[in-house]
Amino acid sequence: MQRPSADATREQILAAAIDLFSERSFEGASTRLIAERAGVQQPLLTYHFGNKVELWRTAVGQLFEVLARSVAERVAGLRGVEDETVAKLVVADFVRFSAAHPQLHRIIMQECKSEGDRLGWLVEQHIRPLYEGAVALLEPLVAAGKVRDLPAAHLYYLLTGAAATIFVLAPECRLLTGVDPLDPSEVERHVDAVISMLFES
Repeated sequence: MQRPSADATREQILAAAIDLFSERSFEGASTRLIAERAGVQQPLLTYHFGNKVELWRTAVGQLFEVLARSVAERVAGLRGVEDETVAKLVVADFVRFSAAHPQLHRIIMQECKSEGDRLGWLVEQHIRPLYEGAVALLEPLVAAGKVRDLPAAHLYYLLTGAAATIFVLAPECRLLTGVDPLDPSEVERHVDAVISMLFES
C-alpha cells in the first residue's frame, strides 16, 4: 500500500482545519478533531505546523492566497480594459470565490466576536490589503458616478456582506426560501444582484 506524500498529508490537514475552524471556531476546533477529520495521526499536525495557532494562520492564509491570486490574474488579463468593466469582473469573481469558499467568511465572523491577537493578525496580514484593494478599485468609479456614492467603509462592507452572506447562511437560505444559493445558476444570479446593487448602470 502506497503511503500518502507529505504534501498530500499537509493538504488534508489544511482542508480539515479550514472546515473545522469555520464550523467550530478556533477554540472549538481541537487538534484531535482536526486530525480525525483529516484521517491522520494527531502528531502529524505538530510535525507539519508546529502548533495550533500556526495551523490556523496557514489555513486562513491559504484561503486569502487563493483569493489574491484570483484577483491578480483577473486584473493582469484585463490591461487596457475600462475601469468599470474591470471592477465588475473582479466583483463577480469575488462573489464566486465567496460561494466556493464560505469558510473564509465564517472564520472572519468567528474571530470578530471579540478583539484579540488572531483578529489583529487577520486584519493586518490579510483583511487590510483586501480593503485597500477594494477601495482603490471602487473609489475612482464613485468619483466618476459609476458606483454608488458611499463612504469607503460602507462600500467595502456592503460588498463583502452582499457577496458572502447568502453563502455563509446557505442552510438558512434553503430552509427559508427553498433556494439553494450554491446551485451554479443561483450563484450567477447573485453575481448579477451584487453588481446591480453596487454599480449605477
